[in-house]
Amino acid sequence: MARENAEAKARRYLCDGRLTVLYARGQQIRATCRGDGTLYKLRHYPVDGWRCDCPAVSNSCSHLIACRLVTEVPV
Repeated sequence: MARENAEAKARRYLCDGRLTVLYARGQQIRATCRGDGTLYKLRHYPVDGWRCDCPAVSNSCSHLIACRLVTEVPV
Protein backbone atom coordinates (compact mmCIF):
# COMPACT_ATOMS: atom_id res chain seq x y z
CA MET A 1 0.00 0.00 0.00
CA ALA A 2 1.34 3.44 -0.96
CA ARG A 3 2.07 5.97 1.77
CA GLU A 4 -0.47 8.79 2.05
CA ASN A 5 0.95 12.13 0.81
CA ALA A 6 0.48 15.39 2.75
CA GLU A 7 -2.42 16.68 0.64
CA ALA A 8 -4.34 13.40 0.89
CA LYS A 9 -3.79 13.39 4.65
CA ALA A 10 -4.96 17.03 4.86
CA ARG A 11 -8.16 16.17 2.99
CA ARG A 12 -8.72 13.20 5.30
CA TYR A 13 -8.33 15.48 8.32
CA LEU A 14 -10.97 17.80 6.86
CA CYS A 15 -13.38 14.94 6.09
CA ASP A 16 -12.90 13.60 9.62
CA GLY A 17 -13.67 17.02 11.16
CA ARG A 18 -10.22 17.34 12.73
CA LEU A 19 -9.63 21.01 11.81
CA THR A 20 -11.11 23.79 13.94
CA VAL A 21 -10.65 27.41 12.87
CA LEU A 22 -10.62 29.40 16.10
CA TYR A 23 -10.11 32.88 14.64
CA ALA A 24 -10.06 34.28 11.12
CA ARG A 25 -9.86 37.97 10.38
CA GLY A 26 -8.13 39.32 7.32
CA GLN A 27 -4.89 37.39 7.03
CA GLN A 28 -4.76 36.45 10.70
CA ILE A 29 -5.74 32.82 11.25
CA ARG A 30 -5.62 30.66 14.36
CA ALA A 31 -6.72 27.04 14.25
CA THR A 32 -6.13 23.59 15.68
CA CYS A 33 -5.83 20.31 13.84
CA ARG A 34 -5.94 16.90 15.47
CA GLY A 35 -3.29 14.88 13.71
CA ASP A 36 -2.87 11.18 14.19
CA GLY A 37 -2.93 11.37 17.97
CA THR A 38 -1.91 14.96 18.82
CA LEU A 39 -3.64 18.34 18.68
CA TYR A 40 -1.49 20.94 16.88
CA LYS A 41 -1.81 24.72 16.92
CA LEU A 42 -1.77 26.48 13.55
CA ARG A 43 -1.47 30.18 12.83
CA HIS A 44 -0.93 32.66 10.08
CA TYR A 45 0.12 36.27 10.53
CA PRO A 46 1.05 38.54 7.60
CA VAL A 47 4.60 39.13 8.88
CA ASP A 48 5.39 35.57 10.09
CA GLY A 49 3.48 33.52 7.51
CA TRP A 50 2.16 30.03 8.27
CA ARG A 51 3.30 28.14 11.38
CA CYS A 52 2.40 24.78 12.92
CA ASP A 53 3.50 23.27 16.24
CA CYS A 54 4.07 19.83 14.70
CA PRO A 55 7.58 18.39 14.40
CA ALA A 56 7.56 18.54 10.57
CA VAL A 57 10.39 20.71 9.29
CA SER A 58 8.43 21.80 6.23
CA ASN A 59 6.03 24.74 6.05
CA SER A 60 3.78 22.38 4.08
CA CYS A 61 2.70 19.86 6.70
CA SER A 62 -0.68 18.21 6.30
CA HIS A 63 -2.13 20.32 9.14
CA LEU A 64 -1.29 23.60 7.38
CA ILE A 65 -2.47 22.26 4.04
CA ALA A 66 -5.84 21.42 5.62
CA CYS A 67 -6.10 24.95 7.03
CA ARG A 68 -5.11 26.56 3.73
CA LEU A 69 -7.76 24.51 1.92
CA VAL A 70 -10.50 26.24 3.91
CA THR A 71 -9.06 29.77 4.04
CA GLU A 72 -8.21 32.30 1.38
CA VAL A 73 -4.78 33.18 2.75
CA PRO A 74 -2.09 32.38 0.16
CA VAL A 75 0.95 30.22 0.83
